[in-house]
Amino acid sequence: MSESLRSSDPSRIAGFRLLRRLGAGGMGVVYLGRTDAGALAAVKVIRGESAGDVDFRARFAREVELARRVDNPWVVPVLDADAEAREQWLATAFVPGPALSEAVVAHGPLPTRAVGVLGGLLAEALAAVHTAGLVHRDVKPGNVLLVPDGPRLIDFGIARAAGDTALTASGLVVGTPGFLAPEQAEGRPASPASDVFALGCVLAYAATGTPPFGTGTPDALLYRTVHDEPELGDVEGELRTLMERCLAKDPDARPTADEMRRLLAQDAPDGSGDWLPDPVARMVAARAAEGLALPDIEPTIVDETDAQDPADAPVRHPGRRRLLLAGGALLLAGGGTGAAVWATGDDGKEPSSGSGGRPVYVLGVHTAAGSADTAVSRACERAARLAVAEHNASPKRLYDLKAQVRADRGDADSARQVALAFTADRDVVAVLGPVAEIPMQAAASVYAEAGLTHVSSTTGLQDYFATSPKTSFQSGASHLALGTWIAFHALASGQVAPAGVVIDRAGGSIVQDQGPPLVTGWRDTLGTEILPRVVAEGTNDSPRAIRDLLDAGVGDFVYLGPLDATVRAAEELAAAGFTGPRWMQHRLYGSDFPRLAAAAGEGWYVVTSAVDPSVLTTRQAKDFTTAWRGRYGGAPEPYATEAYDSVRMLLAEFARTVPAGARRRPVRAELAERLAKAKYKGIARTYTFGEYHHYDNTGEGWAAQTFVHQVRDGRFQQLGSLADLNGAATAQS
Repeated sequence: MSESLRSSDPSRIAGFRLLRRLGAGGMGVVYLGRTDAGALAAVKVIRGESAGDVDFRARFAREVELARRVDNPWVVPVLDADAEAREQWLATAFVPGPALSEAVVAHGPLPTRAVGVLGGLLAEALAAVHTAGLVHRDVKPGNVLLVPDGPRLIDFGIARAAGDTALTASGLVVGTPGFLAPEQAEGRPASPASDVFALGCVLAYAATGTPPFGTGTPDALLYRTVHDEPELGDVEGELRTLMERCLAKDPDARPTADEMRRLLAQDAPDGSGDWLPDPVARMVAARAAEGLALPDIEPTIVDETDAQDPADAPVRHPGRRRLLLAGGALLLAGGGTGAAVWATGDDGKEPSSGSGGRPVYVLGVHTAAGSADTAVSRACERAARLAVAEHNASPKRLYDLKAQVRADRGDADSARQVALAFTADRDVVAVLGPVAEIPMQAAASVYAEAGLTHVSSTTGLQDYFATSPKTSFQSGASHLALGTWIAFHALASGQVAPAGVVIDRAGGSIVQDQGPPLVTGWRDTLGTEILPRVVAEGTNDSPRAIRDLLDAGVGDFVYLGPLDATVRAAEELAAAGFTGPRWMQHRLYGSDFPRLAAAAGEGWYVVTSAVDPSVLTTRQAKDFTTAWRGRYGGAPEPYATEAYDSVRMLLAEFARTVPAGARRRPVRAELAERLAKAKYKGIARTYTFGEYHHYDNTGEGWAAQTFVHQVRDGRFQQLGSLADLNGAATAQS
């Protein structure tokens, strides 16, 4: 969870001897420091452009001033700061505990008692914040740390005095979408009631394992926060009633933090950690043991660009105290999960050898066994095996590869188990997958903890980055973008008309992400009326929504929902005689829709970043299609091309991390560092990754890398890219 100091890092900040790096971002670096008296501190140092920004420096000075006002055992205290220094810094007490977000991702929802303790103590913390005349404005799971004697609220980076708007622009949304109040989502000032709403979101997340307004892009989350009711799962009784009050749209209807503290009042934890479930308590204890081991001052290492070959580095022998503490951490982390296996850090040891004496490295393929993901899982597995076979066919290869496939069941627990199995095998050097959203969200943190790079070519949410900012990548286009691209296709093909769109929430986070940007793009960019209808999950309101839209005289129709509901929508539109343009959500490309909808499905469009390479004329596409036919006896399936590209990209960057002429395993972390900067030309598009490690489609070539398919003669047929269709329309005009 930390790394050694670099040659560019200072050894001391004021009265703090710096020991390790805890993290780094665009604004600066957070260090682990120690006072001369032995107290540990998290020292945040502002660097880069922010250090010279006058407005930022003013905000930072206010952060220091405001944070010092709060005195409460559940709020991490400020130890020292200097807002006037050339590089401003702030030191707070170091809390060696995982964030609530880490614990929930790793071990699932907390039991009711733990949620009650969490809520009561955090409410007490917020009451102290509000008594000091402040509004925190960013209460979220990542800002709640867990330790044996209770939670700690951290980060006053965007806090402000209640009623103070001097540093907040009108209409500016400040906070974390999904964990901020409706008034904040609409750009209105935050108040203590806004913090209470955010605390309600945190408690709902802790109790259910998912945020109450789902996951996805900021726009989608802000829309749901303002317009939708929260999803509280199986939460019952008084706790559910209190959450519903906290999550009221009207700020005046919410309880105060002090009222919440009284309603949830319990005895404070005794420090044994028994208020937490056993797996989380072990995680907290392991993190505490790691924290105790950290204060031994370690030599500064040079930056990567100047680093020597690890084989020539001197061997350092840890002291007995460090070994004992590290051993205790591993025992605490064990519990049958396999975590202790990959925590041993044996990068550099000799890999397995094949029959030819070459090292053998393993490419993991993380698929899903659920029926909804069978086809895409098969495509990913076949793509990986083809890429591995092509590597092993080269007579000049220096090592062999092996593809190993493991399937989850589409849920978080089984996804974590698959990830643990891959990370425990030191011969596994990279992973393709997972293939579905929930497994991607759950497994990413496991891969992150082990430093194992993985790429999902079939997911489109981006919240995995919160728990895995270094080793998780997504080479598929985001659901947000694909919603907007439906509007672009209507424009490019000359089919813009007043549109009806049904957002069927049974389709999950995918359609919930696509819907809002589609509505916004159609209305604001195309300048044409669009009538949205939201169908709640578990209802049969879809037929009525369709009839209402047809009665309104819409000329275009978009149905964003799961396969079975989209088939029924096609049948209802056909029965009503509607023949205008119709679009479905992008993940239905390659599905059974043409067969199930039969004649009613003819003419439906799907806009996606997935390509059918068999109709392309480039040499690379032809070679891939020929190789696929030769191995599997047919044309590449939907999503096979993107999976193949992703594996080839992984293997190309992995090859650059293999030590030359040495029988040592590559260091896992190096692959992720290379991949983040890679530019790879695939069969139909060029892959680069954005700030959050997702496929960057913001460049000029995005339209040429987005494809339109239409159901014709009972199957999906590719019409061309958006650029192709736009060019053809322009030529005819």
